[in-house]
Amino acid sequence: MPISKMQREYLDNANRRWCFKTGATRSGKTYIDTLCVIPKRIRARIGKPGLAVILGVTKSTIERNILEPMRNIWGTDLVGEINSQNICYLFGERVYCLGAEKVSQVSKLRGSSIKYVYGDEVADWNEEVFEMLKSRLDKPYSCFDGALNPQGPNHWLKEFLDSDFDIYCQKYTIFDNPFLDKKFVENLCKEYEGSVYYKRYILGEWALAEGLVYPMFSREKNVVGGEVEYKRGHQYYVSIDYGTVNPFAVGIFDFDGRSSTMIKELHYSGRDRDRLDNEGYYSKLKTLIGDLPIEYIVVDPSAAGFIETIKKYGKYIVKGANNDVLNGIQEVTKYLNYGLLKIHESCTETLKEFQQYAWDDKKPNEDAVIKENDHHCDLIRYYIYTVARQLNRWIV
Repeated sequence: MPISKMQREYLDNANRRWCFKTGATRSGKTYIDTLCVIPKRIRARIGKPGLAVILGVTKSTIERNILEPMRNIWGTDLVGEINSQNICYLFGERVYCLGAEKVSQVSKLRGSSIKYVYGDEVADWNEEVFEMLKSRLDKPYSCFDGALNPQGPNHWLKEFLDSDFDIYCQKYTIFDNPFLDKKFVENLCKEYEGSVYYKRYILGEWALAEGLVYPMFSREKNVVGGEVEYKRGHQYYVSIDYGTVNPFAVGIFDFDGRSSTMIKELHYSGRDRDRLDNEGYYSKLKTLIGDLPIEYIVVDPSAAGFIETIKKYGKYIVKGANNDVLNGIQEVTKYLNYGLLKIHESCTETLKEFQQYAWDDKKPNEDAVIKENDHHCDLIRYYIYTVARQLNRWIV
């Protein structure tokens, strides 16, 4: 199978105790590991003392990112399944496959000598898990290979990569993979254009999340006017960010089979007006919806009481929203760049928030948003990440 210049360079030079490939998504980092690196390292250490280990964020990500691609290349005789003891047999060697989100997931490794570790998505691990490995890779032949997408420049792993440990580190951009279709690369660049994710996932940089969260939002591409009316054949959804003292924010979305338009909004602040109970909010929700046929409503999952109020009346189907903030922001970024998310000009509170919703520069060690001017951006994120990405899974 053909390999790229960068992949060949890694095979020729990755002879340190700690070997990493950092950089863009789809740049070929993991492919060369499943094709050559992991089989080579494991076979070279068969019969030697110590454990062989594959660590990923979870066992399911190990299966999806590493083992399944390896089976496609090497077959099921050489690449087995993870059993109930978290062991998978690879090339005749017993290999532990463990999640690295929590220290408790790797308790089997405490006190053990490790001869080889492969690390998937290392920047997403719990730092304590990585720290533990430093004392476990204790044989002269022990080594580590890992692949990752970069995060912020103050990330704990970036500090390690810049240290004087015995490290070989290779950086990839998406343009280092000559086997990707040019149109695919163009589309991926467009998805992340104007965002911190372009720097990280396209250029492979350790970039700080700063400034506006959605700097690519533009009136020309993402704002529409005209009369708001029911359109036959369209689907309508409601998304809600619940608040009592903080604003209660609602958006109604019109899905036309391809793009989603936020056509109505409600912004009710308990700080500025009388506070309402769940019954009062439900009454306002019904008024906003009017006669529109709503497929279902998604609500901030922490608002259990309000969800029960909606269910009580049986008029609407309601679901808890997926509140994955960072992955949700990535998804909204794609929709804005593709022009698949539009906001009607009458949704003034929402339009105002797009010019204020920002990353928190007081938390340089993590990707965090300022928890102000975020209620309408949150409900948009709920809708996009819970509803639209299912409707558009054939597009994005």
